[in-house]
Amino acid sequence: MEMEEVANGVTLRPMRQADLGAVLAIQRLAYGDDYQEGAEVFARKLALAPAACWFAEHGGKALGYVFAHPWSSGVPRLHAPIERLPDVLEQGFLHDLAVSPAARGLGLGRALFGKVQAWSRASNLQALGLVALADAVDFWRGLGFAADGAELPCGYGAGALYMRRSAV
Repeated sequence: MEMEEVANGVTLRPMRQADLGAVLAIQRLAYGDDYQEGAEVFARKLALAPAACWFAEHGGKALGYVFAHPWSSGVPRLHAPIERLPDVLEQGFLHDLAVSPAARGLGLGRALFGKVQAWSRASNLQALGLVALADAVDFWRGLGFAADGAELPCGYGAGALYMRRSAV
């Protein structure tokens, strides 16, 4: 298993199905009640693209996670498991990256994004897309993403933007 220590004993490792309970707990801490997706949604993403899903922990305590997967153009629906990947995979889609409020400021968001970026390069994807919630737009801009203008499905909230960047 590929593990990487990022700082102060915090490690990043590939996500496992057994991590999904901790993922749901971090999701609630990070987003409150507004954007809760079920374990089924995350489990399906993990099954479709295990190399693009990472988990951050320290001493067995969950600190953050990221889910990404190959995708075509457009935005997958929120709260809906992906039945299968599109036939044409044009880009990677970073579905969710969250860090526990107690671990903010440690650089975990950037470190988790680095894992997705490495996966997208290794997969020969040309671009990465994501939906930035209103309060995260500046974070993603700082990582090279720009608003794309694509229409968002229901559920992402006011101020959310579809953003893209080159995968390299």
